[in-house]
Amino acid sequence: MSLLGDIIDRVLSPNREIHGIPVLDGAFSPNQRLDQARQLGDEIERPDDIALGQDGALYVSTGNHVLRCTGDDFNTRTEFATLDGPVGGLACTPDGRLLACVSGVGLVALSPAGEIIGKLESVGGEKIACPLSVTVAPDGAIYLTDGSRNNRPEQWLTDLMQNRPPSGRLIACNSSLGSASPRADKLAWPLGVVVSGDGEEVWVAESWTHRLTAFSRTGDDRRVIVKNHTGYPARLARGANGEIWMAFLALRTQLTEFVLRERAFCEEMMRTVPPELWIGPALDGRLNPREPTQIGRIKKLGIQKPWAPPRSYGLVARLDARGAATETLHSRVDGRVHGITAVRPIGSRVLAVSKGRDCLVELPPGRGMREG
Repeated sequence: MSLLGDIIDRVLSPNREIHGIPVLDGAFSPNQRLDQARQLGDEIERPDDIALGQDGALYVSTGNHVLRCTGDDFNTRTEFATLDGPVGGLACTPDGRLLACVSGVGLVALSPAGEIIGKLESVGGEKIACPLSVTVAPDGAIYLTDGSRNNRPEQWLTDLMQNRPPSGRLIACNSSLGSASPRADKLAWPLGVVVSGDGEEVWVAESWTHRLTAFSRTGDDRRVIVKNHTGYPARLARGANGEIWMAFLALRTQLTEFVLRERAFCEEMMRTVPPELWIGPALDGRLNPREPTQIGRIKKLGIQKPWAPPRSYGLVARLDARGAATETLHSRVDGRVHGITAVRPIGSRVLAVSKGRDCLVELPPGRGMREG
């Protein structure tokens, strides 16, 4: 955008939100704790979410499949279900069902044997084509996020770079997937959803507006918990004492923010360049000789510097009951645990999936695990 155009925009739209990128300081100060995470078992191809079942098994979504993982380190794996599209968000119900978000299908309920026993495919006359995340409240109510009316979950980068008006929804239904209704609309890729520790609110993480918002479960009230995060928030999980764990897809960069504003350049890039080479966030930023050099890779003696501008990054945050970060775990630019799409406390352990590096990991013991 030209300087004159920017000035005109500021004059005509004085209340427009400008989301400058917050610096990494305080609880978000960079560290290398996420690289100390222990990989559990063999690699899992592009894992997306995890959920602990009533049977003690860990369920992992990967491609069109759901894996059932057992053993002390969940390293004994069998195929639990194969569905009709890429599987994303997972949640288990108190009666033993597994809820799965299936791209192009909606929300699917699976029996303990892996059979489909229920579906929620539309709400308000509109198909749920982009289900991202699902959570179950203590009273059995189910909350689901539909990311976009324009793209499906696997097209997340396209949705970001198109920079269209937000079209995501928060949907509520009962434990039988009935009486579904939209609770909020015009959400910007709501990838994370969880019921607050006191059970009074539903917290939603919007990736493209970098925002964490709380919605009342009993009315139309909403409040912004965090207005502007330094990364792209992903899934949320409830821990002990009202705390919430939040994963981040990647960090934001000044270059990506600039490209998103320069619409003519961005649209030409999307037309003429393969998506994996777009100037934008990546889940796995391992060096590609054809990737955009403008990202600013800083190397010395062939070594990638951890403080270089990130194409991909690993970040997990632990939030208190008010939504303020109390600690974070990082895998910096030169790290090995990038593209975290989900994190979940399980007993005294905290597990996460690195979709960028194809692995299930256990976070290292630390302040959060001792207190949680």
